[in-house]
Amino acid sequence: MLPVLSFLRRNFRYGALLFWGAVAGAVLGQGSGASLAAGFYPGPQTLTLPAGVRYTLDGSTPTANSLSYTEALRLERTTVLRFQAFDSAGRPQGPPHGGTYLIGEPPTRLLTVAVIIDPWRLFDPVHGWFVAGPGADPGDWKQPGANWWTRKQHPAHVDLIETDGRNVFSATTDWRMFGGMSRLHAQKSFSLSARKAYGAKRFRHPLFGPEGPEDCQFLVVRNGGSDWQRAYLRDALLTGLLRDPSWDLDHQAARPVQVYLNGKYWGIYHLREKINPQFIADRHDIADKDDIDLLEHEETVKHGQLGSYQRLIDFVAANDLSQPGPYRRVQELMDVDNYQRLQIAQTYFDNRDAGGNIRYWRNRSDPASRWRWILYDVDQGFGLHDGEAYRRNTLAFFTEANGPAWPNPPWSTLLQRKLLTNPHYRCGFVNRSLDYLHTDFAPATVLAAIEKRVAELEQDMPRQLARWKGSEQHWRIHLDRLRTFARERPTYLREHLRTHFAAGEDREVYVAAGPGGRVVLNHNVAAGEEGIRGRYFAHFPIHLRAVAEKGYVFQGWEGLEATDPTVELDLADARPRRIRANFEPLRHALAERIVFTEICPASAAAGDWLEIHNRSAQTVNLRDWQITDGTHELRLPALDLRAGGYLVLSEDPVRFAAAYPGLPTPLALPFGLRKSGETLGIYGPLGAFVNSIDFAPEPTPGDFVYALTDPGLDNTDPRYWATAAGPGTPGQPNPRELESAVLTSSDFYWRIGFGLLVLLAVVALRVVTSRP
Repeated sequence: MLPVLSFLRRNFRYGALLFWGAVAGAVLGQGSGASLAAGFYPGPQTLTLPAGVRYTLDGSTPTANSLSYTEALRLERTTVLRFQAFDSAGRPQGPPHGGTYLIGEPPTRLLTVAVIIDPWRLFDPVHGWFVAGPGADPGDWKQPGANWWTRKQHPAHVDLIETDGRNVFSATTDWRMFGGMSRLHAQKSFSLSARKAYGAKRFRHPLFGPEGPEDCQFLVVRNGGSDWQRAYLRDALLTGLLRDPSWDLDHQAARPVQVYLNGKYWGIYHLREKINPQFIADRHDIADKDDIDLLEHEETVKHGQLGSYQRLIDFVAANDLSQPGPYRRVQELMDVDNYQRLQIAQTYFDNRDAGGNIRYWRNRSDPASRWRWILYDVDQGFGLHDGEAYRRNTLAFFTEANGPAWPNPPWSTLLQRKLLTNPHYRCGFVNRSLDYLHTDFAPATVLAAIEKRVAELEQDMPRQLARWKGSEQHWRIHLDRLRTFARERPTYLREHLRTHFAAGEDREVYVAAGPGGRVVLNHNVAAGEEGIRGRYFAHFPIHLRAVAEKGYVFQGWEGLEATDPTVELDLADARPRRIRANFEPLRHALAERIVFTEICPASAAAGDWLEIHNRSAQTVNLRDWQITDGTHELRLPALDLRAGGYLVLSEDPVRFAAAYPGLPTPLALPFGLRKSGETLGIYGPLGAFVNSIDFAPEPTPGDFVYALTDPGLDNTDPRYWATAAGPGTPGQPNPRELESAVLTSSDFYWRIGFGLLVLLAVVALRVVTSRP
């Protein structure tokens, strides 16, 4: 069959949209209009720009008087380009554009952040932000009045180039200085803010991998803080140790990068999320970031209001928290578990800057919102200034009632001191500290994390050290200091806990779970099939709770005589404990009859949505049925899903209704869907299994859906799913199903037509051959 005929027979709605979308993109010249994307090139390149634009090659902002583009540019070496269209009156037309073309640069394993900014803004001897300037006080080591303490911002073009060479972001952003005392370093930190006015209101790329945010508005490009010219990785390493979901402690995602500034190599940095109200709003689904009260240090207001926190501190100072009533009141005002885990992490790290250097927040518009803390700036931990810091009794340091003005003044230890007078909080602090010494803070786990971070930097470190006159020997000394701390710290911290709390002797405990569930220890970490083996204290009983996964039910304990799934285990007896929780499958009568059939994780107009189909022969009432993505859960209201019918759930029903007029209003879905894929499940009222899929759509630009090709097929088999560009068919049979019916019908007519052609050809041949 001719290719053109084959193309015409494809499904029009999806094939045609994909085809014409690609054609329109090519014809209309999407993007900046430059013929080459900014990025890495092995040798010289020729670059063309839109006719008539004005451009610069030194990083400065183009004006109507800049060079006028008249012919292709030959790029022989690394070049920074900025260009802008202007009207006849010299007014800018549209957003500015630019790019860093890295030609013949050394290879790297790091994401590249290429920044173009007016050179005078950073290096002018009077006004430049990278110089002290005439206002600096040379007699004070902090140099107050220096230009780098500015809070102003300035436009800068930014390219983010992935390790595979893809340019994943190219736009103008707002650039500003960042950091505290680290501004004194020669290699200075800065932050970037995406702005709609410049053409990109967010950095829309999963810069921090699949476990990080899919996009963000603000980024910090950090020089390592106090760890500069030492290990270069402490802060990212330590915050990255909080892997277990039980932490429930916000912290910045991190990724090492290399920076080029106006085409010049500027060294290794760490890309971080920026802690501000938008960071909190994104993490906690808060609609209006202006409702957030964000504080730092001793009641310094970064955003919002102070009053509620001041009332909390006044109450704590005036009341006996060892008593149940006042302690319950404090639990209503602050997230005690969140604060406790912050203290556990900072105590393990021996972060000597943790007393006053803190960030905490609440959602002022939510009456149920409580104060929560953010793990932040921990690079003074893990022996930054002392090779034997693993020996330090940081627990005593953080409970000192009469410490100096810095680093542990009395106000900074007040909450921990008062909370530890409560037996419930004290037991949680001790047992959870031990939980993490057995898991996230176990020497093998931390050592593996160190080696992973070192491997990320090793190839690029010689260039960094040469750029900023660092010492490889000094770098490796600090890496060894990290390793020593990781190996030795648990032993010393365990003894500090034992002594401080008169905790008694060690007790060996092993806890595991059979398939279909987990055991939660101390309302904290969860033991699965591999189990958790550790040593707890005789004077602190541990709490166990068997939790069945969706589709399973608790069956019973091995190693315990208890029948209840929740147990408090007294450890006075010295014998070792070996405990296992068992579970059995729980399957709904309609399993695999109510199924997912279409998923839309990428619709600019409608938002995320998904479709469920009833392929049973009966109407089903879905009251208390559950839809889950493993993290979030929706419990369905009382509604009937008829036999053969469809139910659509939308993250934004208002946008969905506007995008699909005429369709019934969908049910609200309280969570979004990942473009990269995830696990979705349907469960009955008691958690009985109904349907589950691991969807993983092919990478597709623009809007697309992931659709089951036929509702009768096994929807758990990825072979029967297809990724299709376009808006999808919510609440209706999927396009591939319709296409199959169309093709079946069209094949019939094509065969008839082809048969007639053959018959006519045979008749014509006989006529021709029968002539004399």
